[in-house]
Amino acid sequence: MSISMLVKDGDPLWDEGISSYLIGEFEKQQKPLNNVALQNIANQWAVRVGDLLETLFLMSISGAWQYCDAEDGSAIELDEEALDALYAKGRVSADDMKEFSGVWSPVI
Repeated sequence: MSISMLVKDGDPLWDEGISSYLIGEFEKQQKPLNNVALQNIANQWAVRVGDLLETLFLMSISGAWQYCDAEDGSAIELDEEALDALYAKGRVSADDMKEFSGVWSPVI
C-alpha cells in the first residue's frame, strides 16, 4: 500500500472512531501515548489493542502521527512492511506490543 492509497476520495483509510479515542487520550494526558496508555484505551473503549496499533501505524505512515523512541525521542519511520510484519502472526496481542516500546503522538 502506498501513502497515496491511505486516503480514498479524501477520507483516511484508518478508523476515525479509534483515531478520536487516541487524540482524546493524547489531549487528556498531554504527553505521547505509550503501551500502558494503549492498553488502557483498549480496555476503556472495548477495542482490540491491535486495532489501535493499526490505526496508529496508518496515521504515522500518512504523516499525521509519529512513533518515537521512548528514551531519546528520535522519530522512527514506519512503513507498510512494518505493519505487515506486525500482522504476520495474526491478531496482535499484548506480548506483540513489547516490540513497540516507544511512544506515539500527533504531528503538530
